[in-house]
Amino acid sequence: MFKHPFYSKGGVVTSESAIATTIGVKVLDLGGNAIDASVATSLTLSVVLPHLGGIGGDFFALIADPSEKVHYISGSGWAPKRLSIEYMKSRGFNKMPNEGPHSIVVPGLVDGLRVMWEKFGTMEWKKLVSIVVDSLKDGFPISNSFASALNSSKEKLLEDPGSKKTYFSNKESYTAGDIFKYDGLINALILISQDPREFYEGPIAEKAVEYLNSLGGAFELSDFKEFKAHIGKPISIELGDNTIYEMPPNTQGITTLQLLKLLEYLGMSYNSTSRERVLSHLRLYEPIYAVRDAYIGDPEYMKTTVEELLSQEFLNNAIKSMKYRNTLSTQGSDTTFFSIIDESGYVVSGIQSLFTGWGSYVTEPTFEITFNKRASSFNLIDGHPNALGPRKRPFHTLSAMIIKGKERVMSLGLSGAHYRPQLHAQLYENIFRFKMNPQEALEHPRFVWDPENNLVEYEEGIDMPSANELNGKKIIKRGYPSRIGVAAIAEILENGVKAAYSDIRGDGSSGGQV
Repeated sequence: MFKHPFYSKGGVVTSESAIATTIGVKVLDLGGNAIDASVATSLTLSVVLPHLGGIGGDFFALIADPSEKVHYISGSGWAPKRLSIEYMKSRGFNKMPNEGPHSIVVPGLVDGLRVMWEKFGTMEWKKLVSIVVDSLKDGFPISNSFASALNSSKEKLLEDPGSKKTYFSNKESYTAGDIFKYDGLINALILISQDPREFYEGPIAEKAVEYLNSLGGAFELSDFKEFKAHIGKPISIELGDNTIYEMPPNTQGITTLQLLKLLEYLGMSYNSTSRERVLSHLRLYEPIYAVRDAYIGDPEYMKTTVEELLSQEFLNNAIKSMKYRNTLSTQGSDTTFFSIIDESGYVVSGIQSLFTGWGSYVTEPTFEITFNKRASSFNLIDGHPNALGPRKRPFHTLSAMIIKGKERVMSLGLSGAHYRPQLHAQLYENIFRFKMNPQEALEHPRFVWDPENNLVEYEEGIDMPSANELNGKKIIKRGYPSRIGVAAIAEILENGVKAAYSDIRGDGSSGGQV
């Protein structure tokens, strides 16, 4: 093992930032529960890893409460009401852009945190946000991830005046450990500390609409003011002694459950690094991703129910008849996941993202908020469940898991965008089929199929089949460890001890109460 788990009789936090993990633990030490710590951890991640999960993005969570009921939080933003297929086609677009103002939805992260905290939190909202502000207002040493993202995306960021001002006013390049200081973003957090709806109903929204529309956007203040996140029900399946919870549509959580259900049903024999495992998984990826892209979108517009999509009859027919036809851009995998468990037994599995690194490459300069590119996931196909529409939520790659068994409750998630269901399924198998401990499961070599380019990427250590066996798919070998997903796991063990695990592939850090 390259990293070591953190065990605690109290609470634990695992995230992709040592700073965020430390602040999450601080909230637990001050008497907050896992939801309070999640608010502070999420907002900290939005500052220290803005390219992955800034407040201009979306947020989702699964929460298992001490009574073992699981809840779903959706902070999925919607398209502005003026944005439609007709609007885009009249401006010469035949598909959604991957950057710029028309790739942006109203950010859902802040309101997602609000509804989660209002339902389950215990500490004062202002105090939680102030802990983040006080910790970061004078600047912070940047991680290797943040420094690399700034340097590798400099050319694109300089094209946007707001991004140029925010990230390159005083420095030409960055190294891990450099001090980075925000002014505008800290001011935004101070406003949000007074009332989270300030993000949607005050000067932050006003400046966002003004700047985005100066670039040709189609936003109105009402798009922000009328947006609300919501609490819902997760989806789940039973496998053996485990109940596996995932996030419902508009997320791709159902794709994870479909893969796991088929892998169990077909009962294929293989070991964890074998070519047979690769072949068995890849045979399922194409038809199940075809199902995903044909059926999943904003649930208000879907024509097929979750129950139908998870039925064995539907899945059996799908693997015989469905052929993959890409309707989505599969580029990018920049997301950040965290998990927190408190002493009382609350478990939070939280995930946030701009979609790809730096999202739309658009940053509002007054409050230094970089915006997502989630609208790029829409298509312009009339009648499709994921067709662009006013106030519609796009198909979403973000999802995360909670697994409840006889002897443990586990939270699991990762970065990975369109690869996420594949990697969720591999991690689940590593733990529950191959009996690895979670740290071993995280560090085990991985493989993924890129549907857009029909290629297979794999890490050293996997016995990869030949291109001929893979029907001519291109094969790319990565050194170990690569950046194929950055995962984390937290769990409650049979004896009540909490454990947190982080991935060798990222800058992640696990910590907890002592």
